[in-house]
Amino acid sequence: MRLLLRAGLDEARLVFTDAGVLIITVAAVVVYSFFYPVPYLNQVLRDEPIAVVDLDNSSLSRRLVAMADAHEAIRVASTAASLAEPESQLRSGAVTAVLVIPRGFERDILEGRQARVSAQIDASYLLAYNAALTGLLEASGTLSAGVEVARWRSRGKDQEAALRARRPVGLDLRPLFNASSGYATYVVPAVLVLILQQTLLIGIGMTGGARRDRIMAGRPSSLDAAGHPAVQVAGRALPYLLLYAVNAAYYFEFVPRYYGYYAPGAGLAVALFTVPFLLATTFLGFTLRALFRQRETAMQFLLFTSLPLVFLGGFAWPVEAVPAWLNAAAQLVPSTVAIPAYLRLTRMGGGLADVARESATLWTLTALYFPAACVAESLVRRRH
Repeated sequence: MRLLLRAGLDEARLVFTDAGVLIITVAAVVVYSFFYPVPYLNQVLRDEPIAVVDLDNSSLSRRLVAMADAHEAIRVASTAASLAEPESQLRSGAVTAVLVIPRGFERDILEGRQARVSAQIDASYLLAYNAALTGLLEASGTLSAGVEVARWRSRGKDQEAALRARRPVGLDLRPLFNASSGYATYVVPAVLVLILQQTLLIGIGMTGGARRDRIMAGRPSSLDAAGHPAVQVAGRALPYLLLYAVNAAYYFEFVPRYYGYYAPGAGLAVALFTVPFLLATTFLGFTLRALFRQRETAMQFLLFTSLPLVFLGGFAWPVEAVPAWLNAAAQLVPSTVAIPAYLRLTRMGGGLADVARESATLWTLTALYFPAACVAESLVRRRH
C-alpha cells in the first residue's frame, strides 16, 4: 500500500509540475467546454438566404413567396426576372436555394390542375440544404393545403370539415430527447466524452515521456523500478482517476446546465458509469505510452486519431453504416462504447440497467488493458 501511494504521488508530481501536461489535462478541458459549443448556440439554422424567380407574378405566386419568407428556416434574399442572376448567386454561395415559379402557376391551380414549382438547392452543405428544403416544402405545402381547404369550403363544408377532408390522417409529431431539434444538444454531449478520453490519453503519454526524460537525464526516481509493475500501474493511475473524476463532473454537470441541455436525475448513474470508463481509458493510456519515446509523439499520434474516433462513435455516422470489421475494432476504444451509453443516461433518462452491456464492455476493457499496462511498465523498466 505504501508503494502504491508513493507511485501515485510520484505520478502526480509529473502531472502537476509539467506545464504542458496541465495545459492538456486541465486548461484544454476547460477551454474546449466553452470553445466547442459556442458556434452551435443557435441550435438550428435559421434564415437561410434563397432567391426567387417569379415568372407568374400572380396573387398566388406572391402568396407563396410571402409564405417562404415567413418561414423561420429561410428568407427571400433576392428576386429576379430570370434564372441567370440567381444561378450565379447560388454558385457563389450568396444564396442556398433558388425557387422558380413558372408562368401559368395560378391558372393551373384555379383550373384544378396540379401546379409545379421548381427549386435548386445547394446540397454541398447538408445542414443548410436541409433547412432550405424544409422551408420550401413547408411553404408550398401550406399554400397547397390552403387552396384545397378553400375548394372544400366552396362545396359547402365548414372549416373543420374542410380541414378533415384535406388531411384525413393527422400526425402528432413529438421530438424526443431533443425538444428543440438543436444541433448543439445533439453533438456537444457526445464530443465532450471524446474530449475527456483524448486529453486523458495525451496527458498520460506526455507524462510517460517526462518520466523517461528524467531517467535519461540521470535523475531517476527510486520508484521507477521499485515493486511489482501491477502496483506501479495501479498507483500511477490514481492521480488521473482523481483529476478526471473532477473533469467528468464538470463536463456532465456544469456544462449541460450552463448551455441549457441538462437532463436531471442521471447524476448517480453517470458517476457509476464513469468509473469503468476512466479506468479503461487510463490503462489504455499506460499501454500506449510505452510506444512513445518522446512526449511530442504522444500528442501527434493521439490527435491524429481524434477525427476517426468521431466517426466511429456512432453519432456523426450511424454504426450500422460502418463496415462490421471496423465497428468491431472500434469496440476496443472506450469512447466508442461510452458515447451511446452517456447519451442514453444524460439525454434519454436511462438508468444503469439501460447501459448494462456498455458497462460490462468497459469493465472487460479495463481487465484487458490493466495487464497490458503492466507489460508496458515492464518494458519501460528494461529500456532504462
